Amino acid sequence: MQIRLHWAVFGLVVVQFLFGDGMGHAFGQYMDTGEKGFTVLVGLHILIGLSILVLAFWRLGLRFLHGVPAPDPTHSPAQILLARVIHGGLYVLMVALPVSGMLAWSLGSGLAAGLHAGLRVILVLLILLHVAAALMGQYVKKDGTLTRMLKAEG
Repeated sequence: MQIRLHWAVFGLVVVQFLFGDGMGHAFGQYMDTGEKGFTVLVGLHILIGLSILVLAFWRLGLRFLHGVPAPDPTHSPAQILLARVIHGGLYVLMVALPVSGMLAWSLGSGLAAGLHAGLRVILVLLILLHVAAALMGQYVKKDGTLTRMLKAEG
C-alpha cells in the first residue's frame, strides 16, 4: 500500500504543477478584485491539494504502524541520513503545501500565498534530489532502488 500511495501522491503532485497556473491566476484576480473566481482549474487544484494532504497522513500512518524497509546495507551512514532528511522534508511539504494553499485561498492571505510559492520551489528541489538518488542507486550502484519502489517484496 505504501508503494501505491507513493506513486499516487507523485502523480497528483505532477498534476498540481501542470495545472497550477489556473489557481495562481485566480488567486491574483482575487487579490486584485476581492472576488474569488471559481473555475474548474481552481476546483481541481483544491481537490487535488486536499487529496495529497489526506494521502500524506495515510502514508504517515502506515509508516508509523508498519515501519519502512530497512536502508540498503551498502549505503553509508551519510547516505542514510540524507535519505531520511529528504523523506522527512517531503512529508513536511505534503502537509505544509496544502495547508498554506488553503490559508491563502480561504483568507486571501498574500503571506500564505508567498509561503506556498516558496514551499513549491523547495518541493521541486527535494523531488529532484529524491529522483537523482533513486536513479543513481538503480543505474550507478545497481542496488535495485527503483525495483524496490515499483513493486512490493515478497
